Amino acid sequence: MTSNNDEKIEVSNNDEAAPLEELTSDSTGSGLEAEPLDDAGEIRAPFDPKLIDVITHQRTVDLLMARLGHGELNLSPDFQRRANLWSEARKSGLIESILLRIPIPSLYVSEDKDGNYEVVDGLQRLCAIAHFVRVSGLNKALNTKLAPLRLTGLQSLKNELDHKAFDDLPRPLHRRIMETELTLHVIRFGTPANVKFNIFSRINQGGLPLKAQEIRNAIYTAGKWREHVRRMAITKDFLSATEGKIKGERLEDHELVLRFAALFSLPSDEKRHPDENLEEFLNEFVDKRAVGWNDQKWQETEAAFDRAMKSAPRVFGRMAFRKYSKPNEARRPINRGLFETEAVALAQRPDIEINALAERSDQVIEKFGQKFSGDNDFANALLYATGKGWASNKRLEVINAIFEEVLHA
Repeated sequence: MTSNNDEKIEVSNNDEAAPLEELTSDSTGSGLEAEPLDDAGEIRAPFDPKLIDVITHQRTVDLLMARLGHGELNLSPDFQRRANLWSEARKSGLIESILLRIPIPSLYVSEDKDGNYEVVDGLQRLCAIAHFVRVSGLNKALNTKLAPLRLTGLQSLKNELDHKAFDDLPRPLHRRIMETELTLHVIRFGTPANVKFNIFSRINQGGLPLKAQEIRNAIYTAGKWREHVRRMAITKDFLSATEGKIKGERLEDHELVLRFAALFSLPSDEKRHPDENLEEFLNEFVDKRAVGWNDQKWQETEAAFDRAMKSAPRVFGRMAFRKYSKPNEARRPINRGLFETEAVALAQRPDIEINALAERSDQVIEKFGQKFSGDNDFANALLYATGKGWASNKRLEVINAIFEEVLHA
């Protein structure tokens, strides 16, 4: 995979040197500990190549803006958090490229049963174009109130066009922009969801690649899982337990909730397959197991989640969802694997045990620190291949063992 500076992650060869935190598009902390790049986006789900159905069209800017105005080019509520992220200077640079007749990279869209398009790759480019030539359509799609874009920071056309809006341009330049043809790769309606997920993962290698959760939200639309996950991610208890630190720009908060729901839904005597990766596990959950859940089942899951969120700070104190650090050390960012593990382990405990663990919180934290420094398998399950089944199983095994030791001390 390749990427540019649109998405930055602090990295270090020494995990103990300092807390590592993923950065958002504006270079502020996301609230989550960075995970190894080779643990994310692994593509290994096989499928029949004959099921791939992608066609290529040439479509003018004018046609795509008309689709946007009619609601036929879907920038998607599930992608709104990452829509329109470019600066005005970067947007202006794209418009300048169009005016200079420099080819624009291809766009990928997914087609629905009515022939409407949902953007897969190229969202920032389309937002930039719409902001300049059809801001009303962009505002309607994103429920925003943006003013028309005025070109800024131009290079070749600075003297002629700097600070001009679309309506300020002469008709020949209007025509040049609106008649520009963009290459559109269309993933046809009827392509199976698992095939779409694989295609999305492979093609999103550009400037701001989609995260797995963003792809999942776009593809697996059956059932009510997205509605319930979204609701769980804005509860007072979740925001309090995470201290409001999860920015969620790329649906990271949704993925945390989904990881809990998928793992909590497993029978108590069932473990994940050791070699199963996170995407397989979560996709199977939303595509098969959760698709038939009724409101009562979701309400039970939401209640368990809220209970875990209330309990985690009581039991783990300042270490809740974080790797162990000594009292005189800076806390680490929230660790995805520990969030999933501690939340599920607490949700599975009766109130009497949670109250006992909260009363002995110092013992829980002390034993957690001992395991973190003395159990290499546990430490590895928090650092390497954290989404793998073996790592998830190991984390749950250790946290539950700590609980048992404290409860029966």
